[in-house]
Order: sequence, then C-alpha cells, then structure tokens
Amino acid sequence: MRNLLICFLIMLVVACGTSTKTTSTTKTNNYKREVNALHPVFTVFHINDTLSELHFKIASKELLYMRPDAINFSSNVLISYKLVASYDSKAILDSASIRLVDSNNELVEKFLIGKMNFNALLTRSYYLRVNVTDLNRNTSFNTVITVEKGNEWNRQNFIVKSKTDDVPLFRNYAKTGETVTINYKSKLAQPLYVRYYNRVFPLAAPPFSLADPQPFQYKADSTFMMQLSAKGEVDFTMPRNGFYHFQVDTTKREGFTLYNFKDAFPEVKNAEGMILPLRYITSREEYDALSTSLNKKADVEKFWLDCTGNMDRAKEVIRKFYTRVNDANAYFSSYIEGWKSDRGLIYLIYGSPNTIYRTANTETWVYGEESNINSLQYVFVRVNNPFTDNDFSLERSGTYRQSWYMAVDVWRQGRAYLQD
Repeated sequence: MRNLLICFLIMLVVACGTSTKTTSTTKTNNYKREVNALHPVFTVFHINDTLSELHFKIASKELLYMRPDAINFSSNVLISYKLVASYDSKAILDSASIRLVDSNNELVEKFLIGKMNFNALLTRSYYLRVNVTDLNRNTSFNTVITVEKGNEWNRQNFIVKSKTDDVPLFRNYAKTGETVTINYKSKLAQPLYVRYYNRVFPLAAPPFSLADPQPFQYKADSTFMMQLSAKGEVDFTMPRNGFYHFQVDTTKREGFTLYNFKDAFPEVKNAEGMILPLRYITSREEYDALSTSLNKKADVEKFWLDCTGNMDRAKEVIRKFYTRVNDANAYFSSYIEGWKSDRGLIYLIYGSPNTIYRTANTETWVYGEESNINSLQYVFVRVNNPFTDNDFSLERSGTYRQSWYMAVDVWRQGRAYLQD
C-alpha cells in the first residue's frame, strides 16, 4: 500500500484586484478524465462576519515534480482567487495568490492542504473564481465557487474536520464509526440540533422521461441534540446509513449535512453494488434476475461476458463502466450517490462531455463539436436544496430518446460509449 501523507500549506500573498473582463458563461470541463489533469477540491468556511477561508486540497500525484536545482524534486503550483459580487460581475472585490513549492524527493503520494483568507461581509452572497496552475507542467484548473454569506446558519458557517489529523474533511460523507469534529463559526456553547433521514431514493429517470419527481418529505425520521463546546465544536461519530442535517436554528431549513452511504463509497467493491447501476442498461426482467440471483458475482460477470463475447473485452468494459460509477460518486454525490443523480446518469452512459458551459445556476454539457448541428446537449439546473449545493436537475425532453437507446445499445454490444 502506498504511503499517503498530508502536507499542510498556509502561505498567503495578497494582491489587490483590478477589474477584468468576464462573461456570464464559463467554458470548462472539470469532469474529464485526462492524463495530467488537476482535480483540486475546496471548501469555504466563514470565520466571522467579515472574514472567510477558502480551504484547498491537491493530490501530489496530479502534479509534476521536477529537479530545477538538480538536487530536489519539487512541485510549483500557483493558486489564485478573485471575489466578485455576482457570477458575471466585472468588479473584483478581493483577490489573492499563493505559490506552493513542495519538495518530494521520494515522490511519495500525499496531499497538499492549505487555506487562503478572503474578505466577505455578512448578509449577501458572492462568487469566488479560483485558478490552480501547475507551473511545471503548464496545466490549469478553473472553477467558480458560490460563497453563501447571506445568514449565519447555512452550511458554510460550519466546517467538518477529521478527528485523526485535524484537517477539513473535503467531502460530504463519512463512514459508519468514523469520528469527525464539527466546528461552528460562533465560539459559543450552544445546542446543535440534528435531524436524521433514512430514505431510499429512486434512480434518475431516462433523459426522455417527463414524469414529475416525488416531493421530498421534510419530516425527519428522528431528531437529537448535541452540545457545542465553548470553542464552538463537538465530536460526532457517524452511526448507521442515512443522512444527518445539523442546525443551530430549527426554525430554518438551512444547516449542513453529512451522509453515510455504503462503507466502500465512493467506490463499488461488491457484486450487489455492481448490479444497481446496471439498471440503466438492462431490461426489467434482466435486472430482477440479477437482483435475486443466489450468485450475484458470477451472474454479473456472465452479463458482461454475454455482452462482449470475450473475457478480456469483458474485463476492460467492466473497468470502464465502474470507473464511471466511481467518478460519478466523486463528482455528483449529494443526498444520493452520484451515479443515481441526473448528471451521474448522463456521465455514466455517455462519458465526460466534450465541453461544459456554466452559469450561476446551470451546467450545459455538449457532446460532439459545438458548431455541429448533430451535437448533443444536456442542460442541468441547480436545485435549491437545504441539504446540498450539488443538486442539479436535468431538463428532460422526448428528443433524447433515440440517442439514449443508441448509447445503451453500444454498452450492450460490449463497448464503452464515447471511449474515455
């Protein structure tokens, strides 16, 4: 097993911002699996009414380590942000950059973890335009992060840290028995109220289905209370599966949420987990037979072998299919596993889009050349969900029926649609 280390980096070089040209639509594709691609993760925490923190985590395996001095292998990364009042604003309210140089002569896999402070006033929302550049490789990652500072009880007023190493969790889930430390911005001993939900959510419907989703029932399955210390923190050990919504004000819906999916999450590591995503490409009869099988592992392998007609091809298509399941879990999980979501559905069957256009509340995925009339586009709209900021709903249409069945048929012929 490779040794994973965590490198703490809190270096700050502040640079005053000036107005730059921007548009209301951002062109990007952070979901593409490419060699040498960067996939940093971020979390925002409001320290007080005027100051907030942008925490970041970068995997060393995605960086190029060079020996500029012929002695030490080191990375060279530039992280910068620009704070704006709206997604398409040209006026920069705050900005800063840091440069990370990490020596790693043994090339041990680890994470570069640090934070940057930024100035944001209470009672309004903002957007952070963040850029991460590997200067050794000349590759970049760009994203826009919503800063929710409209009140003192939403999710960004909390930060969850690992109990074992005291660093931000950088994920919205924990495993059964895992202990985390919950920190609230107000350094006061006060109650923290917890609502527990144990729900089974359906899989995303095909993109041509026009059925209305069932409304969520907000009544919790159970509730309990915890006590924050004088430092505004409390330890929480994750109980059973489900999700836990933490609040300081129960008259509001806002708070932050931790999820407990299966313990192997976000990976799929057993036959039962491998069967569930097959519902997207199987008939009802096939899926029921797999679900009730007495030897699920053998029957899953037989399903793929029947598709490919060859064991080597079967292994390769299995790898591609379940890699997409794992990636969907990493990218799109919210109150449900990522592969069950609308974006996860499209990602799993079609693969990563060629291009993504983002606005404040939408993502438009383009498959094919942008100027080609035959290119396929899917539009996802952000859902106002008190449990997550990662919930997007697909704008469904009957026009997707033919392309959907064509993509499913490719999988059933033993080939990955739109090869990764």
